[in-house]
Formats: sequence, C-alpha cells, structure tokens
Amino acid sequence: MSRSITRPTRLAALAAFALLSLALLFGFNAATARADTLTLAGGWTTLTTDPGTTKALVANKILPLPVYPSWVYPVFTPDGLALRYRFYITGGQIDSTTLAGKIYHSGGLKFVNLRNGKSLKVTKFTIDTVNRQLTAYVPALDVRVPILNLDLSRVQVKPGTPYTKVGPVGARLTDTAAGALNASLGTTIFKPGLKLGTATVTARFAQ
Repeated sequence: MSRSITRPTRLAALAAFALLSLALLFGFNAATARADTLTLAGGWTTLTTDPGTTKALVANKILPLPVYPSWVYPVFTPDGLALRYRFYITGGQIDSTTLAGKIYHSGGLKFVNLRNGKSLKVTKFTIDTVNRQLTAYVPALDVRVPILNLDLSRVQVKPGTPYTKVGPVGARLTDTAAGALNASLGTTIFKPGLKLGTATVTARFAQ
C-alpha cells in the first residue's frame, strides 16, 4: 500500500480527528458533518507509564514485558523512572459523521510477578473512541475486556506529514483489569482507577 495520501484525503482525516477531539471534550454535535469513513493505514500508539506506578510495580516485583512486535525503553522524568511502550497500529476506521472509531494494534503486554512466577498476557489492543476505553484480548481466558479508561481532557491534535498525532490521553485501570491482574498475578497492588500512564496516537491514513 502506498504511504502517500492525497491532500483532500489528508485534510478530511485531520478534520475528523479535530472533530473527534472537540466532540469528546465539549459534546460537539457532528450531525452536519460530511459522511465519510477514514481508514488508518499505519502508525503507532505510545504508552508512557506513570513514574509513581512504575516505582510501585518495581517494588512489588511486577514486570510488564512488551509482546512482540511491541517494544519498550526507559524514560527518566523529573518525577522518576517511567517506561515508554510502543504498540503498532494495524488498522481501524473513524466515521466523520458519528465520530465513532476504533484503532487496532499488534503486540501487547505480559505482566509477570517475579515473586511467584505468575503472569497474565493482554494483546491486540483496540482504542474505542466512543466508549473512551482501550480493550484487550486475554488469551488465557479467550475473551476481550476493557482494561483502560481513557481521559481526553488534555488531548490535542497535531497535524503532520505523513502522520497526525493525537494526545496526551490519560489511561487508568478499569475494575475488570484490576481484578484480573490481581487474581492472575497473586497480588493486591492493582486498584481500579490506578493511573497507568498517558498514551499518544501517531496515525497515518490510507489513500
């Protein structure tokens, strides 16, 4: 697939992301927007862990490992060490009329408790802009569950060529994710609403 996109298509893509941000933040009514489905053709989403949460995980011997092809590197912030993960976008669509959209990813995370050897893998992340959640497939349970609630109160849209960047998006654990992690890893460290970190989407649109 070609990496280049026409100017009209790119302008429509940027407009859809801008409208999406306004709608999520201010309840914007997009009923008059031009009907169009915009397809994502690549890019990535980064998740930077909260330094406080990172410190707590390390102290409790909980290690979140990236699942290939995702990867991670350390980030040193004024508040302490954080981890920055990259999850590659495999596709997705955004409707410019309803602003409903999903963004699909490869890879995932494998949480490992080094104290007891227990683990839990979550993969194939999907950002759901309507429900403001990130869902994941849990292979051990053969089920897809919401694992993060997304806070878009500080989100910004930054146009670029060939990528459009949307973020930062706050990410906090859902009740379901906290319960599953505690049960699977044999711990009590994960609490509903725990601030996992912030996410940024860097997306490329199909021609």
